[in-house]
Amino acid sequence: MYLKIDRSADQTLSRQIYEGIKTNILTGTLRADEKLPSTRQLAKDLYVSRNIMLEVYDQLLAEGYIHSVKGSGTYVTTDLFLENFMNSPPIIKENIMGLRHEPNKAIIDFRTGVPNLSLFPKEKWGALYKYVCENLPAMQLDYHEPRGCYALRYALVHYLRRVRGVSCDPSSVLITTGAAQAFTMITKHFSMQNKEVLAEDPLSHGILDILKQQNMSVHPVSADAFGINTSLLPKQLYPSLIFTTPSHQFPTGSVLPIKRRIDLIRYAREKLCYIVEDDYDSEFRFEGLPIQSMQSLDPERVIYIGTFSKILCPALRLGYMIIPPSLTHAMQNIKYTEDIHSPVLEQLTLAKFIENGYLDTHIRKSKKFYHQKNQLVIHTLKSKFKDKVSITGHTAGIHLAAEFESVNFTPSLLSHLENNGVKVPTVEEHALIKGLHTRELLIGYGSLSDDEIVRGIDILYQTIKNCREI
Repeated sequence: MYLKIDRSADQTLSRQIYEGIKTNILTGTLRADEKLPSTRQLAKDLYVSRNIMLEVYDQLLAEGYIHSVKGSGTYVTTDLFLENFMNSPPIIKENIMGLRHEPNKAIIDFRTGVPNLSLFPKEKWGALYKYVCENLPAMQLDYHEPRGCYALRYALVHYLRRVRGVSCDPSSVLITTGAAQAFTMITKHFSMQNKEVLAEDPLSHGILDILKQQNMSVHPVSADAFGINTSLLPKQLYPSLIFTTPSHQFPTGSVLPIKRRIDLIRYAREKLCYIVEDDYDSEFRFEGLPIQSMQSLDPERVIYIGTFSKILCPALRLGYMIIPPSLTHAMQNIKYTEDIHSPVLEQLTLAKFIENGYLDTHIRKSKKFYHQKNQLVIHTLKSKFKDKVSITGHTAGIHLAAEFESVNFTPSLLSHLENNGVKVPTVEEHALIKGLHTRELLIGYGSLSDDEIVRGIDILYQTIKNCREI
């Protein structure tokens, strides 16, 4: 029997011989009921110890590739030929970061929703994580309830009451692996009852994708400079959910005034539906105090969703829902079937991070950093485009919207921009009703350096100028 052995390989000799015999059986080189050499003979032929061959044969016997006949020898099991069997392992590439958006240094990407990852306080987080691991009682390593660790839910209640005016107790809090999971859980529940939903237009790709996956029937309600236009709420429709980002509308950045918030709540009460409040980027507000949550006006009708992906980093995969009492049991059951509960060690570390005041400190530092970026974007846009650009949504968050006079951002123009080294999202791509936002770009600045911001806007200006669009 010919078997190729590489004595310098990382794989053991016994594993190499096992793989060789197994491959010969599956490819038909060793035929059904063919007698194999004895372990003593094969060890001699391959210049290996008999113990290695005994180990190989024992493994092949255990897996059923061969069988032993007392007094006769060892034979190949019948009917093991496998057509098109390929034993070549896939080529494993090295140095792949595994990111959803692999960085391209040749492109300045103004994408939204990405914080500056260098701001994440790794040393403080690492020290707290180490403390949690070293002092955690063994019982805490068991399965936890679906809502999440009580320590984090307790810390969140006090934090959200203080900074967002959220009205809740720990029983209303459910820890998720981010906002996306929260939206998925909500739509899963309501898709079994009433698939009619309202969504402000434009809106996040992520929410729309989730609604489509659950086959929800989405009815757009246009958002203007003051958020979702409540005068356009359909009178004849009875939706199950209304999706809105009242404190910092995505993508336009508008803030929903109190009159419209009350109108929306009255509508939800009348239709017996729920408002899904996505608290997007509300922590990074540059003018005045943080906007109070809509949930504080009616905890019975508003499902409040938050995430730490923008505040800390996306890799953490922690978010939360504040659920009305009528939905608590259903959401717990869905969370259990999704993944039982979110990672415990990270939850306990985050609880300590909040309790020790580190989250407040981090947000203050981040706000100062993003405000400087925000002002640089505004100054650079104004210096290049003068009065031909109108900027909105700049009072909070890590992106702003810019509308350019007499410029339509067609696929051709966007392609020219990318060929010149700049990638920039549009408001139009987030719109359900097309054709109303063709002149508006989204400038995400959270993850870019000052130099990238200035160079990117200069390329934007030169490209538009050369295309004679301005």
